[in-house]
Amino acid sequence: MEVKKGNAWTSLMRALKMLMKDSPLLIPCTFVMAAFEAASPYINILISAEIVTELTLPNRDIKHLFFLAIVMAVANCVVGLLLAFLYQFQDVLKYRQMKIIDGKVAEKSWQMDYETVCDPKVHEKANIIPHWGYDHGVLALVKQISEILSALFTIAISVVLVVEFFSLKTTEGGTLSQALNHWLSPVVFLTLFGLSAYHNIWAAAKTQKVRYQTDNDVEQPFNQVVDIFESCCAEYQRGKDLRMFCAQGMVRSHLLMLFDKLATLQTTAQKYAKKMILVSFISTRAFHLFTYIFVGLKALYGAFGAGSLLKYTGMVEQMSNGIGRMCNAIREVWQNIHYIDDYFAYQDLENRTSTGTKPITEDILNDYVFEFRNVTFTYPGTETPSLTNINCVLKKEEKVAIVGRNGSGKTTFIKLLCRLYDPQEGTILLNGTDIREYRYEDYLKFFSTVFQDFCIFALQLGENVASESVYNEKDVICALENAGFKERLKTLSDGLHTQLYKYFYDDGVELSGGEKQKVAIARCLYKDAPYAILDEPTAALDPVAEADIYQRMNQFIEGKGAIYISHRLSSCHFCHRIMVFENGQLVETGTHEELLATTGLYHRLWHAQAKYYQS
Repeated sequence: MEVKKGNAWTSLMRALKMLMKDSPLLIPCTFVMAAFEAASPYINILISAEIVTELTLPNRDIKHLFFLAIVMAVANCVVGLLLAFLYQFQDVLKYRQMKIIDGKVAEKSWQMDYETVCDPKVHEKANIIPHWGYDHGVLALVKQISEILSALFTIAISVVLVVEFFSLKTTEGGTLSQALNHWLSPVVFLTLFGLSAYHNIWAAAKTQKVRYQTDNDVEQPFNQVVDIFESCCAEYQRGKDLRMFCAQGMVRSHLLMLFDKLATLQTTAQKYAKKMILVSFISTRAFHLFTYIFVGLKALYGAFGAGSLLKYTGMVEQMSNGIGRMCNAIREVWQNIHYIDDYFAYQDLENRTSTGTKPITEDILNDYVFEFRNVTFTYPGTETPSLTNINCVLKKEEKVAIVGRNGSGKTTFIKLLCRLYDPQEGTILLNGTDIREYRYEDYLKFFSTVFQDFCIFALQLGENVASESVYNEKDVICALENAGFKERLKTLSDGLHTQLYKYFYDDGVELSGGEKQKVAIARCLYKDAPYAILDEPTAALDPVAEADIYQRMNQFIEGKGAIYISHRLSSCHFCHRIMVFENGQLVETGTHEELLATTGLYHRLWHAQAKYYQS
């Protein structure tokens, strides 16, 4: 799925509106801060110029000199303290805004349907955006706005001094003096100023385009891969395999190879950037040199004295500095717009799964029939169908076992039934109605599931079972006991409030594979949905524990429909019907006895497994 971008200007306006809405004080704070930053150097320039002028007078006033020095010191202290406060206040506001953005990204991920979340491009963006911090995206825009405003204020103050500068005429005669007073001199000055600014912006735009391309096409995917490899080394759960198989060297070699590849690509980008920086440097310094010469000549021909010379050379320095900072900030905004656009493109992603409007009523919950009618499904980004022309019926109170070799389409069948994906061909019906017509949220509540790749969260045990923070403790304990977790629960001093895993707490409890599977089954039982689906629910349990779990499950879901997927064919005994998948097709269906009476795939799988138990 392509993460479509919008108009860059529109994204920029959206970012500003978002900042004003989420953090109303952030932009005003930045504006005031930029004004003080711009004014700060002119305090020294203007007052120092007055001091020098006073010193050059034959009858200089010592009291006035002391007064100017005190004013300069006090003004610097006041502005410095104000800026320190504003910097700190802005940092607090930016941190809050960063957490708001992280929350919006997480919320968007939660709201996405499963098919969209599983898309590699979407997944990449979801992982990268929270790592931008203050360097890219909406928050980086705050710094860039501050730089642009500060530069504009600096240039504005300089323009006032420029007007004053050109209003002062040379008093000594000569052709050069007349040329300095000519009306074309400010035109030449403004032309050179414009050319310098244009070259800076042009070079910045070219440089940032190459940098963004390198960052987006190479560096971001690279960082994602590095995170994966580094997690292999850092996560304690993977540490056993890493050390037992001495795999550190293998991981290190992959990282070094990736670093070398990135370094080569970055070197190419840096060479191009150096050329553009050289263009910018020459243009800025040429303007700088011309202005210094111009100011020096006007002073030489009597337009102003030594104090004003200091003031106007300071003006040149600040104007040049303002141009440089503004061009640099515009360059950064130019690059950052791409990141802002990426953020809003992610936020604007639409779910592929239609929500439907039809409610699931009590009548449907009490009496239901699912039907797969000519269903074919191919995973996005692949060409070979995972399921082909599936036709079957699933009834209430019917226990169905689904068996088949690895990759035969068993789990895909379940994902389609649960509407984690929608089929490209055919229809899945619930009581004769296409399941896409039902409200998506209502439909998901229809199922209690245990997937083979289930997730146990680093939260409290009770929260893992109930999937919510406030729950009925008696019901949770009942679900855990029915899942075979009773004896283990007795050993936990904090009971349902036991923290699982050591990610957040040193005293977090580690569960074995079988114990985690029991917690996942307890979660399924606690939900108490009309239809239960267990995909390899007992793979980590021993045969005795497995038999006990199945017996308890059958009692607990009496009167409900259920699907069991298991490589241990012993689970098929208590099922009403068995469906056999092979290469994405439903090749056999029937009872255990009926299928054993044939010489089909189920017959071969059963006897292959029985042979090892008998021997």
